[in-house]
Amino acid sequence: MKTKHDNTKELSLLTLVSSFFKIGLTAFSMAILQQIKATIINNKWLSQKQVDEGIAMVQLYPGPIIVNLGTYCSYRLKGFWGGLLSTFFFLLPSYVLMLALSWGYFSYGAVSWVKPVFMTLEAMVVGIVFHVFLDFGKRYINSSRSAIIAGAAFILLLFHINALIIILVAITLEITLHKLIPDDSYGKPAPSVESISSLTGKKSSRLIGIIASGAVFIGILFIGAFVHTQNGQLLFSMFKVGAVAFGNGYTIMPLLQQEVVVSHHWLTLQQFADGIAFGQITPGPFLITSTFIGYKMSGLLGSIIATFGMFFPSFFYTLIITEIYDKIKTNKWIRQAIKGIMGAFTGMLAWVLLSLGEVSLNSNSLFIWAVGSFVLVRYFKLNILWIFIIGIAAQLILYNIAG
Repeated sequence: MKTKHDNTKELSLLTLVSSFFKIGLTAFSMAILQQIKATIINNKWLSQKQVDEGIAMVQLYPGPIIVNLGTYCSYRLKGFWGGLLSTFFFLLPSYVLMLALSWGYFSYGAVSWVKPVFMTLEAMVVGIVFHVFLDFGKRYINSSRSAIIAGAAFILLLFHINALIIILVAITLEITLHKLIPDDSYGKPAPSVESISSLTGKKSSRLIGIIASGAVFIGILFIGAFVHTQNGQLLFSMFKVGAVAFGNGYTIMPLLQQEVVVSHHWLTLQQFADGIAFGQITPGPFLITSTFIGYKMSGLLGSIIATFGMFFPSFFYTLIITEIYDKIKTNKWIRQAIKGIMGAFTGMLAWVLLSLGEVSLNSNSLFIWAVGSFVLVRYFKLNILWIFIIGIAAQLILYNIAG
Protein backbone atom coordinates (compact mmCIF):
# COMPACT_ATOMS: atom_id res chain seq x y z
CA MET A 1 0.00 0.00 0.00
CA LYS A 2 1.29 3.47 -0.86
CA THR A 3 1.99 5.52 2.25
CA LYS A 4 1.52 9.24 2.57
CA HIS A 5 5.06 10.12 1.48
CA ASP A 6 5.69 7.45 -1.16
CA ASN A 7 5.71 10.36 -3.64
CA THR A 8 9.36 10.82 -2.68
CA LYS A 9 10.24 7.67 -4.60
CA GLU A 10 8.43 8.90 -7.70
CA LEU A 11 9.99 12.36 -7.60
CA SER A 12 12.47 12.89 -10.43
CA LEU A 13 15.56 15.04 -10.16
CA LEU A 14 14.31 17.15 -13.09
CA THR A 15 10.98 17.83 -11.36
CA LEU A 16 12.69 18.84 -8.14
CA VAL A 17 15.20 21.14 -9.85
CA SER A 18 12.57 22.78 -12.07
CA SER A 19 10.40 23.42 -9.00
CA PHE A 20 13.21 25.28 -7.27
CA PHE A 21 13.99 27.20 -10.45
CA LYS A 22 10.37 28.37 -10.56
CA ILE A 23 10.52 29.44 -6.89
CA GLY A 24 13.73 31.36 -7.51
CA LEU A 25 12.16 33.08 -10.51
CA THR A 26 8.88 34.16 -8.92
CA ALA A 27 9.18 34.42 -5.13
CA PHE A 28 10.32 37.51 -3.22
CA SER A 29 11.56 38.11 0.31
CA MET A 30 9.96 35.93 3.02
CA ALA A 31 7.38 34.74 0.49
CA ILE A 32 10.11 32.34 -0.62
CA LEU A 33 9.77 30.45 2.65
CA GLN A 34 6.04 29.96 2.15
CA GLN A 35 6.51 28.91 -1.47
CA ILE A 36 9.13 26.30 -0.55
CA LYS A 37 6.87 24.91 2.16
CA ALA A 38 3.84 24.85 -0.12
CA THR A 39 5.72 23.14 -2.97
CA ILE A 40 7.29 20.48 -0.76
CA ILE A 41 4.28 19.76 1.44
CA ASN A 42 1.50 20.01 -1.15
CA ASN A 43 3.31 17.53 -3.36
CA LYS A 44 3.79 15.29 -0.29
CA TRP A 45 7.53 15.07 -0.86
CA LEU A 46 8.08 15.76 2.85
CA SER A 47 5.66 16.14 5.74
CA GLN A 48 4.81 19.38 7.49
CA LYS A 49 6.75 18.22 10.55
CA GLN A 50 9.79 17.31 8.46
CA VAL A 51 9.87 20.75 6.83
CA ASP A 52 9.42 22.41 10.23
CA GLU A 53 12.32 20.31 11.47
CA GLY A 54 14.38 21.72 8.61
CA ILE A 55 13.39 25.29 9.50
CA ALA A 56 14.59 24.68 13.07
CA MET A 57 17.81 23.10 11.81
CA VAL A 58 18.90 25.82 9.39
CA GLN A 59 18.88 28.38 12.19
CA LEU A 60 21.70 26.55 13.96
CA TYR A 61 24.49 27.49 11.56
CA PRO A 62 25.59 30.44 9.37
CA GLY A 63 24.11 31.36 6.02
CA PRO A 64 20.83 32.68 4.60
CA ILE A 65 18.04 30.64 6.19
CA ILE A 66 15.82 30.44 3.11
CA VAL A 67 18.62 29.16 0.84
CA ASN A 68 19.70 26.70 3.52
CA LEU A 69 16.14 25.39 3.83
CA GLY A 70 15.94 24.80 0.07
CA THR A 71 19.25 22.93 0.13
CA TYR A 72 18.13 20.88 3.12
CA CYS A 73 14.85 19.80 1.51
CA SER A 74 16.41 18.95 -1.85
CA TYR A 75 19.35 17.12 -0.21
CA ARG A 76 16.94 15.02 1.81
CA LEU A 77 14.89 14.24 -1.29
CA LYS A 78 17.59 13.57 -3.90
CA GLY A 79 20.94 13.40 -2.14
CA PHE A 80 24.01 15.43 -3.06
CA TRP A 81 23.11 16.13 -6.70
CA GLY A 82 19.59 17.10 -5.71
CA GLY A 83 20.94 19.58 -3.19
CA LEU A 84 23.59 20.97 -5.56
CA LEU A 85 21.44 21.39 -8.67
CA SER A 86 18.36 22.67 -6.84
CA THR A 87 20.43 25.30 -5.04
CA PHE A 88 22.14 26.35 -8.28
CA PHE A 89 18.91 26.74 -10.27
CA PHE A 90 17.17 28.39 -7.33
CA LEU A 91 19.86 31.12 -7.37
CA LEU A 92 20.20 31.37 -11.16
CA PRO A 93 17.19 33.63 -11.98
CA SER A 94 18.04 36.23 -9.34
CA TYR A 95 21.71 36.13 -10.36
CA VAL A 96 20.87 36.87 -14.00
CA LEU A 97 18.48 39.68 -13.08
CA MET A 98 20.95 41.22 -10.65
CA LEU A 99 23.69 40.99 -13.27
CA ALA A 100 21.54 42.94 -15.73
CA LEU A 101 20.65 45.56 -13.13
CA SER A 102 24.32 45.92 -12.13
CA TRP A 103 25.34 46.46 -15.74
CA GLY A 104 22.70 49.14 -16.18
CA TYR A 105 23.54 50.82 -12.89
CA PHE A 106 27.28 51.08 -13.44
CA SER A 107 26.92 51.87 -17.15
CA TYR A 108 24.15 54.49 -17.01
CA GLY A 109 24.08 55.59 -13.37
CA ALA A 110 24.98 59.12 -14.40
CA VAL A 111 21.74 59.61 -16.36
CA SER A 112 19.88 62.52 -14.75
CA TRP A 113 16.76 60.63 -13.66
CA VAL A 114 18.72 57.74 -12.12
CA LYS A 115 20.05 59.71 -9.15
CA PRO A 116 16.68 60.85 -7.72
CA VAL A 117 15.25 57.34 -8.18
CA PHE A 118 18.09 55.77 -6.24
CA MET A 119 17.98 58.46 -3.57
CA THR A 120 14.35 57.45 -3.10
CA LEU A 121 15.24 53.75 -2.97
CA GLU A 122 18.02 54.41 -0.45
CA ALA A 123 15.60 56.30 1.79
CA MET A 124 13.03 53.51 1.58
CA VAL A 125 15.73 50.98 2.49
CA VAL A 126 16.28 52.91 5.72
CA GLY A 127 12.59 52.60 6.58
CA ILE A 128 12.56 48.89 5.86
CA VAL A 129 15.74 48.27 7.86
CA PHE A 130 14.15 50.14 10.77
CA HIS A 131 11.16 47.78 10.56
CA VAL A 132 13.48 44.77 10.60
CA PHE A 133 15.46 46.23 13.50
CA LEU A 134 12.29 46.57 15.59
CA ASP A 135 11.31 42.98 14.79
CA PHE A 136 14.73 41.68 15.76
CA GLY A 137 14.69 43.74 18.93
CA LYS A 138 11.32 42.31 19.91
CA ARG A 139 12.43 38.77 19.13
CA TYR A 140 15.96 38.69 20.50
CA ILE A 141 16.34 41.51 23.05
CA ASN A 142 14.21 39.81 25.67
CA SER A 143 16.54 39.95 28.68
CA SER A 144 19.11 42.25 30.27
CA ARG A 145 21.76 39.82 29.02
CA SER A 146 20.80 40.16 25.36
CA ALA A 147 20.47 43.94 25.74
CA ILE A 148 24.03 44.15 27.08
CA ILE A 149 25.30 42.06 24.16
CA ALA A 150 23.43 44.18 21.59
CA GLY A 151 24.76 47.37 23.13
CA ALA A 152 28.30 46.02 23.18
CA ALA A 153 28.09 45.04 19.51
CA PHE A 154 26.80 48.50 18.57
CA ILE A 155 29.61 50.26 20.46
CA LEU A 156 32.31 48.00 19.02
CA LEU A 157 31.10 48.70 15.48
CA LEU A 158 31.25 52.42 16.17
CA PHE A 159 34.97 51.90 16.73
CA HIS A 160 35.22 49.80 13.52
CA ILE A 161 36.09 46.58 15.34
CA ASN A 162 36.09 43.59 13.00
CA ALA A 163 32.66 41.95 12.93
CA LEU A 164 34.10 38.46 13.41
CA ILE A 165 35.68 39.60 16.66
CA ILE A 166 32.32 41.03 17.70
CA ILE A 167 30.70 37.63 17.13
CA LEU A 168 33.28 35.94 19.36
CA VAL A 169 32.76 38.61 22.02
CA ALA A 170 28.99 38.07 21.85
CA ILE A 171 29.31 34.31 22.34
CA THR A 172 31.70 34.81 25.25
CA LEU A 173 29.40 37.37 26.88
CA GLU A 174 26.34 35.14 26.48
CA ILE A 175 28.04 32.15 28.09
CA THR A 176 29.62 34.26 30.86
CA LEU A 177 26.55 36.35 31.66
CA HIS A 178 24.33 33.28 31.60
CA LYS A 179 26.09 32.16 34.77
CA LEU A 180 25.58 35.57 36.40
CA ILE A 181 22.07 36.32 35.05
CA PRO A 182 20.51 32.88 34.53
CA ASP A 183 17.11 32.01 33.13
CA ASP A 184 15.38 28.70 32.55
CA SER A 185 15.21 28.79 28.74
CA TYR A 186 18.10 26.36 28.27
CA GLY A 187 16.55 23.74 30.48
CA LYS A 188 13.62 23.35 28.11
CA PRO A 189 13.62 20.79 25.30
CA ALA A 190 14.41 21.88 21.74
CA PRO A 191 11.30 22.90 19.78
CA SER A 192 11.76 20.40 16.95
CA VAL A 193 9.33 17.51 16.95
CA GLU A 194 10.31 14.98 14.34
CA SER A 195 13.56 13.15 13.92
CA ILE A 196 15.35 13.23 10.59
CA SER A 197 14.88 9.75 9.28
CA SER A 198 17.03 8.02 6.70
CA LEU A 199 18.14 10.28 3.86
CA THR A 200 17.64 9.57 0.17
CA GLY A 201 20.53 8.01 -1.71
CA LYS A 202 23.45 5.86 -0.66
CA LYS A 203 25.45 7.07 2.29
CA SER A 204 28.67 6.54 0.35
CA SER A 205 27.61 8.86 -2.48
CA ARG A 206 26.54 11.54 0.00
CA LEU A 207 29.88 11.17 1.77
CA ILE A 208 31.77 11.65 -1.51
CA GLY A 209 29.80 14.82 -2.19
CA ILE A 210 30.55 16.17 1.29
CA ILE A 211 34.26 15.37 0.94
CA ALA A 212 34.41 17.09 -2.47
CA SER A 213 32.62 20.15 -1.07
CA GLY A 214 34.97 20.15 1.90
CA ALA A 215 37.96 20.17 -0.46
CA VAL A 216 36.53 23.26 -2.18
CA PHE A 217 35.97 24.87 1.23
CA ILE A 218 39.60 24.27 2.20
CA GLY A 219 40.73 25.50 -1.22
CA ILE A 220 39.00 28.84 -0.65
CA LEU A 221 40.72 29.14 2.73
CA PHE A 222 44.01 28.54 0.92
CA ILE A 223 43.16 31.28 -1.58
CA GLY A 224 42.38 33.65 1.26
CA ALA A 225 45.74 32.97 2.89
CA PHE A 226 48.03 32.99 -0.13
CA VAL A 227 46.31 34.66 -3.12
CA HIS A 228 46.26 38.44 -2.80
CA THR A 229 44.89 39.43 -6.18
CA GLN A 230 41.72 41.49 -6.35
CA ASN A 231 39.58 38.50 -7.35
CA GLY A 232 41.20 36.38 -4.65
CA GLN A 233 40.34 38.99 -2.03
CA LEU A 234 36.83 39.32 -3.43
CA LEU A 235 36.22 35.57 -3.20
CA PHE A 236 37.58 35.32 0.33
CA SER A 237 35.70 38.40 1.56
CA MET A 238 32.34 37.07 0.37
CA PHE A 239 33.29 33.63 1.68
CA LYS A 240 34.02 35.03 5.15
CA VAL A 241 30.65 36.76 5.31
CA GLY A 242 28.76 33.68 4.11
CA ALA A 243 30.73 31.42 6.44
CA VAL A 244 30.03 33.17 9.74
CA ALA A 245 26.81 35.22 9.51
CA PHE A 246 23.60 33.76 10.90
CA GLY A 247 19.98 34.38 9.98
CA ASN A 248 18.81 36.02 6.79
CA GLY A 249 19.95 38.84 4.56
CA TYR A 250 19.29 41.52 7.15
CA THR A 251 21.36 39.85 9.86
CA ILE A 252 24.20 39.26 7.40
CA MET A 253 24.01 42.83 6.07
CA PRO A 254 26.14 44.38 8.87
CA LEU A 255 29.02 42.00 8.13
CA LEU A 256 28.70 42.63 4.41
CA GLN A 257 28.66 46.38 4.88
CA GLN A 258 31.77 46.36 7.03
CA GLU A 259 33.67 44.09 4.65
CA VAL A 260 32.74 45.94 1.44
CA VAL A 261 32.38 49.56 2.55
CA VAL A 262 34.56 49.93 5.64
CA SER A 263 37.40 47.43 5.25
CA HIS A 264 38.02 47.35 1.49
CA HIS A 265 36.24 50.50 0.26
CA TRP A 266 34.99 48.64 -2.80
CA LEU A 267 31.61 50.42 -2.68
CA THR A 268 30.53 53.74 -1.30
CA LEU A 269 27.81 53.64 1.32
CA GLN A 270 25.35 54.98 -1.24
CA GLN A 271 26.30 52.27 -3.74
CA PHE A 272 25.90 49.69 -0.98
CA ALA A 273 22.40 51.01 -0.22
CA ASP A 274 21.56 50.81 -3.93
CA GLY A 275 22.80 47.22 -4.02
CA ILE A 276 20.53 46.45 -1.07
CA ALA A 277 17.59 47.96 -2.97
CA PHE A 278 18.39 45.80 -6.00
CA GLY A 279 18.51 42.75 -3.74
CA GLN A 280 15.00 43.60 -2.58
CA ILE A 281 13.39 44.17 -5.98
CA THR A 282 14.78 41.01 -7.57
CA PRO A 283 13.25 37.60 -6.83
CA GLY A 284 15.21 35.05 -4.87
CA PRO A 285 17.44 35.54 -1.83
CA PHE A 286 18.31 39.01 -0.61
CA LEU A 287 22.05 38.28 -0.52
CA ILE A 288 22.19 38.18 -4.30
CA THR A 289 23.49 41.69 -3.62
CA SER A 290 26.87 39.92 -3.68
CA THR A 291 26.49 39.74 -7.47
CA PHE A 292 26.22 43.54 -7.56
CA ILE A 293 29.40 43.85 -5.48
CA GLY A 294 31.31 41.39 -7.65
CA TYR A 295 30.25 43.08 -10.88
CA LYS A 296 31.45 46.43 -9.56
CA MET A 297 34.88 44.91 -8.86
CA SER A 298 35.55 42.62 -11.85
CA GLY A 299 32.59 42.56 -14.21
CA LEU A 300 31.06 39.21 -15.15
CA LEU A 301 33.86 37.12 -13.61
CA GLY A 302 33.66 39.13 -10.40
CA SER A 303 29.90 38.60 -10.19
CA ILE A 304 30.37 34.83 -10.44
CA ILE A 305 33.19 34.80 -7.89
CA ALA A 306 31.31 36.94 -5.36
CA THR A 307 28.04 35.01 -5.69
CA PHE A 308 29.79 31.66 -5.33
CA GLY A 309 31.79 32.89 -2.34
CA MET A 310 28.67 34.13 -0.57
CA PHE A 311 26.48 31.05 -0.96
CA PHE A 312 28.92 28.13 -1.00
CA PRO A 313 29.77 28.00 2.74
CA SER A 314 26.17 27.55 3.87
CA PHE A 315 25.62 24.92 1.15
CA PHE A 316 28.54 22.94 2.59
CA TYR A 317 27.31 23.42 6.15
CA THR A 318 23.83 22.22 5.22
CA LEU A 319 25.15 18.92 3.87
CA ILE A 320 27.01 18.24 7.09
CA ILE A 321 24.40 19.47 9.57
CA THR A 322 21.62 17.53 7.84
CA GLU A 323 23.59 14.35 8.50
CA ILE A 324 24.27 15.04 12.19
CA TYR A 325 21.39 17.25 13.28
CA ASP A 326 19.69 14.67 15.50
CA LYS A 327 22.83 14.45 17.63
CA ILE A 328 23.37 18.20 18.18
CA LYS A 329 19.98 19.88 18.15
CA THR A 330 19.53 19.84 21.96
CA ASN A 331 23.09 20.87 22.88
CA LYS A 332 22.86 23.80 25.31
CA TRP A 333 26.21 25.29 24.23
CA ILE A 334 25.05 25.59 20.64
CA ARG A 335 21.80 27.17 21.73
CA GLN A 336 23.63 29.67 23.94
CA ALA A 337 26.05 30.60 21.16
CA ILE A 338 23.20 31.29 18.75
CA LYS A 339 21.36 33.39 21.30
CA GLY A 340 24.45 35.53 21.83
CA ILE A 341 24.99 35.92 18.09
CA MET A 342 21.43 37.03 17.43
CA GLY A 343 21.64 39.60 20.24
CA ALA A 344 24.84 40.96 18.69
CA PHE A 345 23.28 41.15 15.23
CA THR A 346 20.45 43.25 16.62
CA GLY A 347 22.99 45.77 17.88
CA MET A 348 24.84 45.61 14.57
CA LEU A 349 21.59 46.31 12.72
CA ALA A 350 21.23 49.47 14.82
CA TRP A 351 24.66 50.55 13.54
CA VAL A 352 23.65 49.81 9.94
CA LEU A 353 20.48 51.83 10.42
CA LEU A 354 22.46 54.76 11.82
CA SER A 355 25.08 54.75 9.06
CA LEU A 356 22.56 54.34 6.22
CA GLY A 357 20.32 57.03 7.65
CA GLU A 358 23.19 59.49 7.94
CA VAL A 359 23.96 59.15 4.24
CA SER A 360 20.48 58.66 2.78
CA LEU A 361 18.22 60.96 4.81
CA ASN A 362 19.69 64.32 3.92
CA SER A 363 16.43 66.14 3.12
CA ASN A 364 12.87 66.30 4.44
CA SER A 365 11.45 64.67 1.30
CA LEU A 366 13.76 61.66 1.67
CA PHE A 367 12.78 61.34 5.32
CA ILE A 368 9.15 61.15 4.16
CA TRP A 369 10.04 58.28 1.82
CA ALA A 370 11.71 56.42 4.70
CA VAL A 371 8.70 56.89 6.98
CA GLY A 372 6.31 55.90 4.19
CA SER A 373 8.12 52.64 3.45
CA PHE A 374 8.24 51.85 7.17
CA VAL A 375 4.49 52.37 7.57
CA LEU A 376 3.63 50.36 4.46
CA VAL A 377 5.76 47.35 5.38
CA ARG A 378 5.04 47.33 9.10
CA TYR A 379 1.39 48.30 9.41
CA PHE A 380 -0.06 47.56 5.97
CA LYS A 381 2.09 44.42 5.46
CA LEU A 382 2.70 45.44 1.86
CA ASN A 383 5.13 43.32 -0.11
CA ILE A 384 8.55 44.98 -0.28
CA LEU A 385 8.61 44.68 -4.08
CA TRP A 386 5.41 46.73 -4.35
CA ILE A 387 6.80 49.34 -1.98
CA PHE A 388 9.80 49.84 -4.23
CA ILE A 389 7.69 49.86 -7.39
CA ILE A 390 5.41 52.53 -5.88
CA GLY A 391 8.42 54.60 -4.85
CA ILE A 392 10.12 54.36 -8.24
CA ALA A 393 6.94 55.21 -10.15
CA ALA A 394 6.11 58.15 -7.87
CA GLN A 395 9.63 59.57 -8.08
CA LEU A 396 9.67 59.31 -11.88
CA ILE A 397 6.35 61.16 -12.06
CA LEU A 398 7.64 63.88 -9.74
CA TYR A 399 10.84 64.13 -11.75
CA ASN A 400 8.94 64.62 -15.01
CA ILE A 401 6.63 67.20 -13.43
CA ALA A 402 9.61 69.09 -12.02
CA GLY A 403 11.44 69.33 -15.26
